[in-house]
Amino acid sequence: MNNYNKYKKIIGKILIYLALLLISFLFILPFWQIVSTSLKTFLETTEYPQKFFPKVPQWKNYYYAFVKNADIWPVFLWLKNTVFTTMMVVIGNVLSGLLIAYGFARFNGRGKNIWFMLILSTMLIPVHSTLVPLFMVYKVFNWYNTFLPIIVPPFFGFAVYIFLLRQFIMGIPKELDEAATIDGASPVGILFRIIVPLAKPSVIAVGVMCFIAAWGDFFTPLIFLSDIKKYTISVGVSIMQSQMRMNLTDTHLIACVITVVTLPSLIIFFAAQKYFVSGLTLGAVKG
Repeated sequence: MNNYNKYKKIIGKILIYLALLLISFLFILPFWQIVSTSLKTFLETTEYPQKFFPKVPQWKNYYYAFVKNADIWPVFLWLKNTVFTTMMVVIGNVLSGLLIAYGFARFNGRGKNIWFMLILSTMLIPVHSTLVPLFMVYKVFNWYNTFLPIIVPPFFGFAVYIFLLRQFIMGIPKELDEAATIDGASPVGILFRIIVPLAKPSVIAVGVMCFIAAWGDFFTPLIFLSDIKKYTISVGVSIMQSQMRMNLTDTHLIACVITVVTLPSLIIFFAAQKYFVSGLTLGAVKG
């Protein structure tokens, strides 16, 4: 009977791992198709059905996509703009989220819960419904066709990130704050010297989510930027795709750009996966 239960558990684990491998393959397959397309010749991309591997890897495709056609597609400039805007969005969301979440988690005030519920209620407002008012405001401020509409709003906080950070901070014992206060620490000092190190998983989780969202943001740059030299990479790729429909761009060159653009998000997510998962789970349980 003991051997039967032992073999039953082993078979169950094998089936679970096989199912996970199958699901992983389904998720990896689209990305591999892009990588494979980036290493094919143009004629290979027109074949049907598509082959899983290129006949001979064409590494020179990356040279043509990023260097040879730089006068048509300023990909490096688009990447530079994307890196700048993404860094500012991450810094703005993490910094504002920490300050606002710390205030709601540690300080008492009249109507605190009401204000917090109002902040959370902003998640119910569709983004598209605020597009016209924001566009008019940014036009008055002369922010149109600048990076300001992208990098300034994150410094005023985002409800999801505030909620996650607040939940995690509420799980940190207040006795640590009291001990630091006795030692002469200010509220800001307590936040950055005690709270932030202890809330590292949650801060990293918020940073990763901000990075992935900002790195792939297409809607905001498309609406508020009009100069092709100020476009981010997501808008730039859409331009290349529109040219492809007019037979001005080859599919394998677009796949080269998409492959390179996808790598930073994958690297950052897997590098911070441990903190990302623990930051979300602990923040959801504590408080």
